[in-house]
Amino acid sequence: MESSDLLGLTISLTLSMLLIAFVAGLMPRLVGDEPNSVVGIRTKATTSSPEAWQLAHQVARPFLLRTVWTAVAGLCMQVVIGVVAGFGSVASAVTATAVFLAVCIVLIYAGLKGNTAAKSLRC
Repeated sequence: MESSDLLGLTISLTLSMLLIAFVAGLMPRLVGDEPNSVVGIRTKATTSSPEAWQLAHQVARPFLLRTVWTAVAGLCMQVVIGVVAGFGSVASAVTATAVFLAVCIVLIYAGLKGNTAAKSLRC
């Protein structure tokens, strides 16, 4: 791959990661007390009742915050590697990919924890 391709990959992954982190950071403030069709952890268990919805998001909140902090730490790593190795380098693209995946994994984990908590109300 050429340097411009790697730079494009790095930029697109970084912007996507920042968007995911931004939404994760806002989600606790936007979900509300009742299930909605726009924002939140939308599974069968979480939308089954307002109590399940609230519990799911209460349990997921710390992990949503970790999503944001993972993104911040990853962005700092990307900047350091970009300055040292070049933003269009293989190292920079690999770091951007790893950070993007880490943010996605933490976000998915938050959803799974919230869904599990909501399921526990049905038992």
